[in-house]
Amino acid sequence: MKKIIVLFACGLMSACTVGYNPSYYFNEVQVVNLSGATIKNVSWQVVNSPKTLSCPEVAKFAMCADRFAKRRYPQQGIELSWTHADGSQKSDTPNPAIPVYFSPSFPLRVVMEVAADGSIKSFYEQDEPSRDGVYTY
Repeated sequence: MKKIIVLFACGLMSACTVGYNPSYYFNEVQVVNLSGATIKNVSWQVVNSPKTLSCPEVAKFAMCADRFAKRRYPQQGIELSWTHADGSQKSDTPNPAIPVYFSPSFPLRVVMEVAADGSIKSFYEQDEPSRDGVYTY
């Protein structure tokens, strides 16, 4: 009986030391212009990857977006550059944390919002199928 208890305790301790490290995927990147004016020369690239997109202009409250086959979550981030409405060149490499309640079963969407002051707010969204098999957004 002692051996069973010791084995059970060892099993619990080893389970606690192994971290939960799911493999996430993403299949879309959106750059949303919330700056209040048109921004130009918008481009993004997944760091250490050939995946890129560029848009010559993104009107206010519009987006530059691309959907593609799912690929591994970009742990290095996504480099974003653009020409702000005031003519200044801006660049940032946001790398937001993935919320723990997201399922690794469904791909993520990377959203980067350009604010009026030139800052970037980035986050992930995830589509999930509903009970009838239709995706909800």
